[in-house]
Amino acid sequence: MQAKLTPHALEVRFTFNLLTVTKCVRVDADGDQKLSVDELKAAEPVFTKYLNEHIHLEVNQKPAAWGEKAAFSYLWPNFAKTPPMPEIEYAARNVDVTFVLPQKAVLEDFWIEFAFFDQTGPMQAIRGVYEQDGQIMEVPFSFQEPEYTYDTGFAGDPFVQQEEAKRDEGWSWAWAVVLGALLMAGLAWRYVRR
Repeated sequence: MQAKLTPHALEVRFTFNLLTVTKCVRVDADGDQKLSVDELKAAEPVFTKYLNEHIHLEVNQKPAAWGEKAAFSYLWPNFAKTPPMPEIEYAARNVDVTFVLPQKAVLEDFWIEFAFFDQTGPMQAIRGVYEQDGQIMEVPFSFQEPEYTYDTGFAGDPFVQQEEAKRDEGWSWAWAVVLGALLMAGLAWRYVRR
């Protein structure tokens, strides 16, 4: 897992090998013990739903969801021309699933819990990498430690607060202009009616 954090966006990329994906959802639709490109593409919405149900998320201490807009990237050359793959190849083929979650309020913290170790196996480990302002922090996730809360520090950052104040002033100014225009239009309409 790689999480990139900015004051108003959370971008999280999960990298799975196909063996793990097949432990989570049924991909081999025709049961021929091989995965085709069409089967992988057809399984994307099902796997996205699975991730929403089994990787729990809270943003700013409130329940959140990853959503249905996941970007899938298959990490081997000529994905579209890949012949059906036998099971022996699943562990060596990786796929990235990326979610981008814009935030209206400043991103103060986010909590994540992996609730699928019972399906993928208690020996599996997940390497979490958090990137913020050029800094990198690693957090391991496991069956014994499946969750972690990351505090961004944006809420107490004076530079972020200064930008938020400018943003709020910009919206206040925009609303003042809109209200002024509406008032003028109303007065003009009243004058025309006389």
